[in-house]
Amino acid sequence: MASRQMLTPPAAVLWLLFPFACVAQTDSTAGIAKGISVSRISLLTGLTLTSGVAVHFARYEPLWKDHFTSFHVREDYSYALNQDKLLHIYGGAVGSAIWSAAFLFSGLTEKDAALCGAATSFAFLTFMKIEDGHIDYLGFDRADELGNLLGSAYPLVQYHVPFLRSFTPKASYRASTNNVVSAEQTTPAFLEDHEGQKFWIGVTVHDLLPKGLKPYWPSLLGIAVGRTVRGLQGTKPSGELYLALDVDLRKLPGESRFLRTMWRILNYLHLPMPAVRISPSVVWYGFYL
Repeated sequence: MASRQMLTPPAAVLWLLFPFACVAQTDSTAGIAKGISVSRISLLTGLTLTSGVAVHFARYEPLWKDHFTSFHVREDYSYALNQDKLLHIYGGAVGSAIWSAAFLFSGLTEKDAALCGAATSFAFLTFMKIEDGHIDYLGFDRADELGNLLGSAYPLVQYHVPFLRSFTPKASYRASTNNVVSAEQTTPAFLEDHEGQKFWIGVTVHDLLPKGLKPYWPSLLGIAVGRTVRGLQGTKPSGELYLALDVDLRKLPGESRFLRTMWRILNYLHLPMPAVRISPSVVWYGFYL
């Protein structure tokens, strides 16, 4: 049984060579002539493989060691008031953006990089959900998997639908006082600390304004609508909605590929800004994280 527990299910490792598979689908022979770097793709594949192995073994002791079972499906639509579903959407989007940037660095066109980044992000997260399907007290959650798909696909959809680039999924985090993981677990607390997580949709107001009004609104300044949860360890958990000012880091100066990529990735974070809680009651904050 121990040897079975240490092995990732065969279906879960298909993503490991996804970088090479994506390049193959773009016609690698023609692609190399257009500037695709085999060495960079090889590095990307190696890093993806290493991260997958690291995630598997980091989860082995707390999740797999004593809980391996046959693959099964299990959903929970009440856990954390579904705040965890937003985490899956957000994680998929960020992963897609990072892998897309890596594929672009490897020489793919922006269009192909967006597609391969989305596919690799979704495959990586699916690998983790398939592993969850072999843990007796978890199981493969199809709603979580849908969140993975929606999040991973969103940057790809943004590429093809420019209007959506004005709406960016964001997150902020401030640790709650809850004990969310046991002492022997290696899982980062912020992944389970749903009361500390806030998920936002940042709106780039400037880009949505009519041409005549654009000069009156700073391009850097946007707004964000956010959601978090409270009282998860009590008897009456509740959701909270917020409205806040936001900063679109993509509007910061710098024309180099490094700076443009850095601002684009960091723009998935919501910075501390003035905010108001609009539900369940109104509370004003000078700065809220």
